[in-house]
Amino acid sequence: MTAQLTSIGLALLIFPLIIWVPGMVLAYSTNLLEFRARPVPTQIAVGLLISMSCLPIVSYLMARVGGFRSVWVFYGIVWSVAAILLLRHGKQLSRAVRDLFANRRGTVVLIAICMIAGALFEMDWISSNGVRPNLCNMDATAHVATTDALTRTGVPPVNPFVYPGYPVHLLYYYAWYIMCSLVDQLGGTAVTARSAVQAGKIYIGLGIVALIVAYIEIAGSRLLPGVKRIRTGVAIALLTITGLDLIPWVFLRIVHRLTGKGPGLMLSLEWWNEQVTAWLGAILMSPHHPAGLIMCLTGLLLLLGIWIQPSRKWVLMGLASLAFASAAATSVYVTLAFAAGLFLWLGFAAMHGWWEDVFRICLVGVVAGVLYIPMAMELAAASRTAGFPIAFTIRAFEPVDYWLPSIIHSLKGSHLIYLLRLVFLPLNYFLELGFFAVAAVLYWRWRRSRGGPLAKEESLLACVGLGSVLVCTFLHSTIKWNDLGWRGFLVAQFVLLLWAVPVAQTYLERKEPNASAPTSILRWPLLVGFCLLIGLAGTVVEIYNMRSNFWGPVGPQTIATRDAYVWIDQHTPRDTVVLFNPDEDIEYFNALYGHRQAAVDGRIYAFNFGGVAENKTGVLDDALELFAKDESVDDVRKISDRYHVGAIVVLSSDPVWQDSASWVWKLHPAFTTDSSRVFVTAQAAGQ
Repeated sequence: MTAQLTSIGLALLIFPLIIWVPGMVLAYSTNLLEFRARPVPTQIAVGLLISMSCLPIVSYLMARVGGFRSVWVFYGIVWSVAAILLLRHGKQLSRAVRDLFANRRGTVVLIAICMIAGALFEMDWISSNGVRPNLCNMDATAHVATTDALTRTGVPPVNPFVYPGYPVHLLYYYAWYIMCSLVDQLGGTAVTARSAVQAGKIYIGLGIVALIVAYIEIAGSRLLPGVKRIRTGVAIALLTITGLDLIPWVFLRIVHRLTGKGPGLMLSLEWWNEQVTAWLGAILMSPHHPAGLIMCLTGLLLLLGIWIQPSRKWVLMGLASLAFASAAATSVYVTLAFAAGLFLWLGFAAMHGWWEDVFRICLVGVVAGVLYIPMAMELAAASRTAGFPIAFTIRAFEPVDYWLPSIIHSLKGSHLIYLLRLVFLPLNYFLELGFFAVAAVLYWRWRRSRGGPLAKEESLLACVGLGSVLVCTFLHSTIKWNDLGWRGFLVAQFVLLLWAVPVAQTYLERKEPNASAPTSILRWPLLVGFCLLIGLAGTVVEIYNMRSNFWGPVGPQTIATRDAYVWIDQHTPRDTVVLFNPDEDIEYFNALYGHRQAAVDGRIYAFNFGGVAENKTGVLDDALELFAKDESVDDVRKISDRYHVGAIVVLSSDPVWQDSASWVWKLHPAFTTDSSRVFVTAQAAGQ
């Protein structure tokens, strides 16, 4: 566990070199968004946002053309410029650091505590009872394997989950994980792909905070006119508030325990219904989607910056193009929902004759699209889907989709379900959004009372939020899960968070004579307080769920499994192909500890991540047979040769282990425990 914490800590120290220094250099050199006149926290936020948003696509394109060596040349130049600026302006930097620690000491300490807490949350609990990862490792397995594949095989990466005897394309939006791979590479053997991904989650959380700081400090008065002072601390605190999911989650768990009916085991608070994921849950479970949100909204902030600093419009437009291209290469679902809102605003702007703004956004979109073409072609080559990946729907609601048909049997399979979903849509969103739904109603009632037309910034923010809601309500993704409906809603959630700040301020300051928000904005204080309380309790419960629950193997056996894959990581070449029993949904330990190419990885990831269809290769059937029944030693060697396998892992839970006359007990293992065996083949041995 100490090694885990050390590796994450080193990754946390390396990340700023990759995703902060370049943005600071650019913003300071060009005085972008009036950078030099901004407070130090805003400068830090802007530097982080520009780097996180623009560098993924830049790194992707350079690595695609010249390999990672060209990326390191680029960073070498950036760091050299940073060193020169540091030497020339060291006194200003020293004053800024002193100011930060003198006047913002509490903020610095809070960030440090959050980083430590994040690192402790991400660690596996290891004891005599077994290895206990957290619930987020269901998704993190894919993120870590992708990052490791980038480090091992470059750009574009080889699919790490299946190797039918030859490398195949990976179907994944991996631009953010290029940044994690750079940290992995820079950290050498001291930093693993897993610790780079884990540290990356923490910086994505800081990126969301930076987004709030930048929006409020740079454009807050334009986005929320009429509010005397927008308190950044209140906005950041709202990240800990989720919807009213706790109420139906508790109710359904009780019903399931008493009657056995319902959606079954709900390890996460979000699993009771079609998700509108809590902020902390989204960052921890699926970090590249919040990263895509950061990129989209940073691009939008840069476009807003043209109205603030028109003299830098071409630089701002260029950076916005990079940010939008990075977003598309990181989370196509978030980008699609964001683009729908931007398209709505283009129509609104055209109706008002704002043709110059329309032209700028269209030009930025075209440039972003051109930058994204190489990855689009790469993903198209990896895709094996016959149908379109997006379809029309009306957002699902668990009481309508499960409970009503169980009571009224004629509703099963009926199209009337869609009408009922539409009827119950307000209740659906009220439960999922809670305080933020109430705050949006209160904010816009107050905004209407002020009168006057919407400013450009207000209308742009409203259209972006509305577009996200429309997309995530009436469209769904068809590949395995509805990631479009779950992740695309993050765009609307950020807009709702900004609108909620005046309401939260009014609630907190309602007894103060000099409140920073208009007191008339708050009409239902009891409802607001109730939603805030349940929303905060829901986040606490969800963090507990994520840390204490795990969907995968548990018990002492997992210690031997971990030891086997750690041995493989330390004693086999990096390009070794590992074969293990794929008769499970997800194999965690090879990705999290072994960091090797899998011959075939379980039933979920192997053929969902592109490259080859299950019916086009026999690797799954061959592997299943090998671990289910005895094969001759020659057959084992033939399978190893056919799929270029360098190491075979057999566990006591595999059926073939129980046969004392099987090949497991005829071959000599390179590593063994009471419940695991690792066999190194001629390929891994270099023979």
